[in-house]
Amino acid sequence: MLSLFALFIAQTPTQLPETVVVETRQAAPIADASPSVSRINVSEATEAGINSISRLLSTVPGIFAAEQTGEGSQSSLFLRGTNSSQSAVLLDGRRLPQGFLNGYETERYRIFGLSSVQVLRGPSSSLYGANAIGGVIDLRLPQPLIDKPHAELAIEGGSYGRASLGFNYVTNNAQGAGAATQGTAVTLTTSHDDGWRPNGKLDASTALIKSEWKLSPHLTFDLIGSADLSKARLPGSETAPTLKDFQNDDGWMLSPGFRYEDKDVQAAAFWSHGVMSMKSFTFGATHQGYELTHDEITAFADWKTRADLILGVGTTYECSRYDQRVLELNTTPYPYAKAWADTHESLGLWTHADWQATPSDRFKAALRHDTFTDFASKTTGEFSVAHKLNKELTLHAKYATAYRTPAGGELVYGTIGGVTLRPESNRGIEIGLRHEDALPNALSWTLVAFENRLTDLIDFTSTYEAYNIAQARTRGVELGLEARPAKGLRCFGSATYLETEALLTYTSLDGRPVQTGESLLARPRVNLSAGVEILPNENWTFGASFNYLRSRTDFDWTAFSRADLPNAIYYRAWVRRALGEASEVSLRIENIFGETAPPKALGYGAQPRSVYLGFTQKF
Repeated sequence: MLSLFALFIAQTPTQLPETVVVETRQAAPIADASPSVSRINVSEATEAGINSISRLLSTVPGIFAAEQTGEGSQSSLFLRGTNSSQSAVLLDGRRLPQGFLNGYETERYRIFGLSSVQVLRGPSSSLYGANAIGGVIDLRLPQPLIDKPHAELAIEGGSYGRASLGFNYVTNNAQGAGAATQGTAVTLTTSHDDGWRPNGKLDASTALIKSEWKLSPHLTFDLIGSADLSKARLPGSETAPTLKDFQNDDGWMLSPGFRYEDKDVQAAAFWSHGVMSMKSFTFGATHQGYELTHDEITAFADWKTRADLILGVGTTYECSRYDQRVLELNTTPYPYAKAWADTHESLGLWTHADWQATPSDRFKAALRHDTFTDFASKTTGEFSVAHKLNKELTLHAKYATAYRTPAGGELVYGTIGGVTLRPESNRGIEIGLRHEDALPNALSWTLVAFENRLTDLIDFTSTYEAYNIAQARTRGVELGLEARPAKGLRCFGSATYLETEALLTYTSLDGRPVQTGESLLARPRVNLSAGVEILPNENWTFGASFNYLRSRTDFDWTAFSRADLPNAIYYRAWVRRALGEASEVSLRIENIFGETAPPKALGYGAQPRSVYLGFTQKF
């Protein structure tokens, strides 16, 4: 039965069902996806003035994404309360280059030119291997063989020296009603921010490319590529505002691959080569350089063995080469000023099954085994069940395990007693509902309750030797909603209630005591966001949204004790005015009422009220 919301909607053009790839590595209708899967429409987000990955992800239930000092600055991504280093970031299914501590410098990327961002929350190692404890974020590029050729130019400028430029171009060789056999999508972006804090400048540029060649009706060759460059000054906290620290990053990734598809088989294989390099000057003492080279070869295939059963297998080989260099010592060396190099390899094998037992019941199971040259092997798996309560509402339940391998930055100074580190682990369980209205885009909502048990977490001694010590638990409830209750009206929002706690008492590397039962730092217990967008006619668009954070704890280094951060609510608004069929101007205002509470950490206040003007031209 159609939702009551749909009764208010005027005639709607026929639309193809939305699909997601991140959950199964194969395109599937979002109506069949777990409620822990989100698909973010980048076009809508861009029109609302959102331009960075972290600000986009902050609208997703279950994610706390915080920029340290404003737009495009260093970010932290907490998926269901896990650390930033415990979630994988992909570009069209290919793993982007990571940092020395397994994190991703997401501030180097922009969302302009992407088609969507897909998120899978919860342990996901059975398909994606390492770094999938918290989940997987997949930045999806356009489909040049299918998308209509077009070009778009976007310019924006405003407060605190903000200036950005983006150009997106999609082309293919389709003629008339014939299908394209070759297509390419290219996106170029560059931006500059002076920042509102001393030593807060940031310059960032990215290039993304996707080319596809249809070699036969069933076989396609594709080439995915990215390149990025950023030069960031690192502003100090309010108690140390005059630091001269900086971090310069650059990286690139190139990945050729093949896809095969017919009525019974879907298969893919690709090789990905990525490089991330960084030069950093920190704490007024050490100038170091880091380089990480990563190669991945992945192949997987799914067979529809009968009408109700799909079986799949896959394998992944990965090789990571670390190189840490001391470029200059300006004062007495800190212990971490050390040259170091190492190579880590791994081989993973997995299998999975998808059984549609009845028209209403679906079961999925997966098992994976990974072996490593430097760590103990790891076996992970998952089992899920979905039951359709009606045509629009589905109940899901899932149990899964995941792991994260030790990073290069955790191995530089050895381990206690030379004991080999174990991969960090997660056991997660969840139950939830997904509602997708029968009328596309009329009403969509998800509700999930989850719990993660994290073990073998890695920490350091005072001499920087690594060891497996910490344990933690995160649990909570997530709600996501999007509706179009009337023509020209879009409502959206998310809510997350999160409880976190340490399960062991220990002292961290920096001397900070951690007591059993204490909450993990920075994560808000309550994270709410909601917004509305109104299109009164074809020329005007008005939108407003807010984000509310409550019950956050950080560590006060002045008092050397835990401190509660103030609750915070940030408002933003945007207006767009079409100048014709192909051009428009826009205005957005961030932090309308000048909220000062720190969005991320103690000593780093919110970005003051800021105003930005933009112009977009489509060709």
